[in-house]
Amino acid sequence: MEMQEEELPSCSMCLGSSDAEYMRYNMAVSGVILPIVGLIGLCGNFLVVIVYGSAEQRVNSTSIYLAALAASDFLMICTALVLYVFEAWRHQGLHLVATIYGRSAPYVFPISTVLQTTSVYFCVAAATDCFIAVVLPSRFKDSCCTPRRATMTVICITIVSVIYNVPHLFELTSIDCIDERYNYSLSVQICPTELRNNVVYYQLYYTYMYTIFMAVGPLLIIVILNICVVTAVLKKGASGKRVCFRFTLKIFKFP
Repeated sequence: MEMQEEELPSCSMCLGSSDAEYMRYNMAVSGVILPIVGLIGLCGNFLVVIVYGSAEQRVNSTSIYLAALAASDFLMICTALVLYVFEAWRHQGLHLVATIYGRSAPYVFPISTVLQTTSVYFCVAAATDCFIAVVLPSRFKDSCCTPRRATMTVICITIVSVIYNVPHLFELTSIDCIDERYNYSLSVQICPTELRNNVVYYQLYYTYMYTIFMAVGPLLIIVILNICVVTAVLKKGASGKRVCFRFTLKIFKFP
């Protein structure tokens, strides 16, 4: 057993910053503040799902998008608690936390990116739905802004989001290692794979594709659509405001 442990690599080989001041800061923010904020977010999104996911609200296409967005955000917060809270506490000598984090992170991370993508594009879908309902003629609203169409859109966005984030499944790996900080005990560390360290992959997938499909692109679409909606609302009056009021409140938390 001792010989086997001696052959294992050091956990420091893939360790990020070990600066004491940074570790204290990370512990305060990710280990203490984030769980509190996260629990508040979980409660808020749970209530949104209950309200907008009810049978009375599901007759409205906008409610379906808001319920889907809240559900996606709820699950994304859950993954964030694992990825960031556990990551902060594992450096405090908690072997069980380090093991749970080390074994789960390669799988939780891709799930979190899928949920991030669905949240972004549920916002885009809701903005489009709002645009059609307020700006375009009624015949477009009657054919496009239906519960069935909204449900199909949510399903399609989810499927495409899963496919888009498949590469993240191959970016991290768990390794058994020896942690010199805690009496050379056996632990688990997360290391990037060759794919994650590939310069071309990183530049293409993270720099260009993320900017276009996850940041600037969706935000630009939402801004343009909402400018059109606000302009139409000012002309149409209160009726237009009621159609998209719930979405306008929700959109301020664009991921």
